[in-house]
Amino acid sequence: MTETENQKAVSQNPFQTAADKSKAGVRVTVIGMLVNILLTIIKIGAGILGGSAALVADGVHSLSDLLSDFVVIFSIRVSAKPEDESHNFGHKKIESLASVTVGFMLLLAGAMILYEGAGSIYEFIQGIPIEKPAMIAFYVAIISILCKELLYQYTHRIAKKLDSDMIEVNAWHHRTDAFSSVGVAAGIGVAILLGDQWAIIDPIMAVILAFYILYIAVKIIYNSTNDLMDASLSPEINDEIKTIIVDCAGVLNMHSLKTRKLGSSKAIDMHIMVDPDLTVNEAAAIQKEVEKCLKDRFGADTYVIIKIEPFLDRKADREKHISEGL
Repeated sequence: MTETENQKAVSQNPFQTAADKSKAGVRVTVIGMLVNILLTIIKIGAGILGGSAALVADGVHSLSDLLSDFVVIFSIRVSAKPEDESHNFGHKKIESLASVTVGFMLLLAGAMILYEGAGSIYEFIQGIPIEKPAMIAFYVAIISILCKELLYQYTHRIAKKLDSDMIEVNAWHHRTDAFSSVGVAAGIGVAILLGDQWAIIDPIMAVILAFYILYIAVKIIYNSTNDLMDASLSPEINDEIKTIIVDCAGVLNMHSLKTRKLGSSKAIDMHIMVDPDLTVNEAAAIQKEVEKCLKDRFGADTYVIIKIEPFLDRKADREKHISEGL
């Protein structure tokens, strides 16, 4: 790769070390935690004052987000620990385990919203009216939607830069809270504008959004479990890795590429083929260049294992043996 291409690769991945990733991950999670604390207090208080049971329940949902924030911060701290005698590849797998844990918490949150929404619909059908809330509940629900969606966008952007499934899962936890508030705001708004008989919109919206949340939760759990089972990286990333390797000067071919995720880091194992006439030092220099190119692109904490092999034109070698009667 040229110097310009290397600079471009680094700019795509600004968090080059485990320490950088840890600091960024903790920072974005602490911000989310502070917002969740504030929204929990405001939602529950406004729900009680405004007579909105849905908003109180939404406040409890925000409270559940705090639990996932604590899990994420704990996991970030542990994953940043260096390698030791009993963990030769570090502690980054805990990020995948935390993603599964938060995914199940998301699954539980979606199930609770579904249960509450379906219960309200059943009660409404049975003739039990849904209480008409005050405007303060509507305003707080709108504020919650805006805050949590902005928090999702911010956390999602950091998760992509860190390539962290765990932070991405937590981002979706923020968005589920926003979705929950959408249902609450819709029910409150319709009930205030059109009357109590239209308050059924609130639980209907909640049920629809709950199914979407459950879908996201199952997808997160599946992907994180796959990472725990050392599934390979995506075909697109594997193709990019192959391109980076064969573009390095001195690499004539490659094979046996194996990849996997280690939390927010990547592990790359491959065989490269070089000119058989090179000295050991020259072959080692090519090996170091390949490792540098991969770490420039995917981060300094990328695990790179390279085996060097001589590149042989086997067809020409066979023809030579035949012509010499060997």
